[in-house]
Amino acid sequence: LLVLVCTALAGSVLGAVAQDPLGVRLGVSVVLACTGATVLAANRFRHRLGLRGTQGDSMLLELAEHNRTLARLPERLLDWHFDSALAPAGGASFSGDFLLCAHRPEEDLLELVLVDVSGKGSRAAARSTHLSGAFAMLLGRVPPEAFLPAANDHLVRMGWEDDFATAVHLALHPATGHYRLFNAGHPPPVRYCRRRGWEASEHGGPALGLVPGAPYPAVSGRLSYGDSLLLFSDGLVEVPGRDLDEGVGRLLAAAEPEVRTHLPQQQVARGAARRLVHTVAQDVADDRTLVLVRRLGAAGPTAAG
Repeated sequence: LLVLVCTALAGSVLGAVAQDPLGVRLGVSVVLACTGATVLAANRFRHRLGLRGTQGDSMLLELAEHNRTLARLPERLLDWHFDSALAPAGGASFSGDFLLCAHRPEEDLLELVLVDVSGKGSRAAARSTHLSGAFAMLLGRVPPEAFLPAANDHLVRMGWEDDFATAVHLALHPATGHYRLFNAGHPPPVRYCRRRGWEASEHGGPALGLVPGAPYPAVSGRLSYGDSLLLFSDGLVEVPGRDLDEGVGRLLAAAEPEVRTHLPQQQVARGAARRLVHTVAQDVADDRTLVLVRRLGAAGPTAAG
């Protein structure tokens, strides 16, 4: 790479001299010097990491694909429809938000975890990647009520000073619709009840990594036929200088036409979560994540509750 950069620089300078025999223009020289320095610095950093040639690019692509695999939601599960969208700030491939899913059919248990790591940019994305692997090892291997306490202990041991993470954890029993929600300083999930409209689940514990041994109480409920549950990160609803409730209200107003539509599973089109993200917060300089959980079908004898 060093040889290629030097060759390119020399060629550009010679070209400039040929076009302007009296000398290379100052602007051209500055641009070439800055470009060369940037490329060389990036190459030096990649060599420090042991990433030579296309090896680093391949590793990052594999890591991004691994993260998508961890976040993959069931496509068909009884009368349920799951949809998610993650939009990193600036269209990047990595995000400070991440989603995990674990399904244990033998226990009639589906678990979803949405995590938002504090901070922005590459630092938050790097720590998000670290935590996604650590949390994936916990999810589905400990009881739901033990997941957030174990995740909190992990962050406390890491000693990340002022950094922390918020998280919301859904433990759903698809056969009955019963669920438990555990919250660690995250924007509260919102349930759409076919009979009563929107309801927020406000209870929870502190953000992960701040308080050793913090408790994370569960909020229990049941999704009947036609009900939905929205999990989202603060980047989707938070606008600087405005009340958070205003952003939540904007999200719910946009989501209501989607969740009020009662269709069989085979007729439900995917992409609702992505449409909502772009409708509510398209030009936002923050990571945005939305998870939409719907129990489909019209009300029937088993839908009461």
